[in-house]
Amino acid sequence: MTKHDISVSTRVGLELLNNKWYALILTNLTADFSDFMILRKKIRGISTLNLLLALTKLISLGLVADDDEYAYRLLHDGVEMQHILFSLHDWGKQQLKALGAVTKRGK
Repeated sequence: MTKHDISVSTRVGLELLNNKWYALILTNLTADFSDFMILRKKIRGISTLNLLLALTKLISLGLVADDDEYAYRLLHDGVEMQHILFSLHDWGKQQLKALGAVTKRGK
């Protein structure tokens, strides 16, 4: 069977991977609650409003949980997504090394 488009679930995954703020949030949180201001200091360049909006989206996707004191933590699916992001990072490093070796041989 030939596919002509990707699934909705694949689109959701790609949206997470394509949004640098989601990726930075997921890689800076742990399974333990972290205060919003600590997270805000770790992630440079995002406005407070955009950080809150991104956290709200990640909460709605079941990746992050919050408490009544503006603290956030990864849920099980968030930890899994974090592992995917770390694996993607490692894969990208390998590709850059391989590309560097090819470039050096070509000179």
